[in-house]
Amino acid sequence: MPSVLNFFTRKKRNSPKNNGEKAEHAAELYLQQQGLRLIDRNFHSRMGEIDLIFLDNDTYVFVEVRFRANASHGSAAESLNPSKLKKVRLTADYWLQQNNKSTNACRFDAILFDQEIDTQHLTWLKAVF
Repeated sequence: MPSVLNFFTRKKRNSPKNNGEKAEHAAELYLQQQGLRLIDRNFHSRMGEIDLIFLDNDTYVFVEVRFRANASHGSAAESLNPSKLKKVRLTADYWLQQNNKSTNACRFDAILFDQEIDTQHLTWLKAVF
């Protein structure tokens, strides 16, 4: 039985605490509204993390979510560096193997938010890497 302390300290999915969680939650809702079906979120491996995994018809979609409140360190798109993209690809390969989906079609999308986390500032890049 969970302790009372655990009840009050555990993370609640419907109340994101930071901008990263808020951006992921907004991206998740947006993609569901576009007809994609959520399969997994925040999948971790020793190689990296995948923010969201969806199914779009018969294609597994691995989604990287990026948010930039201002452009002082570049835009959300500019934050998709080769090192990060390589980690996502390696982690996706691992997820596909672990779930016996290695022969299924997949693609890599990015959901980007610049300045604000809302649909007006959202950019969906399909098959971006």
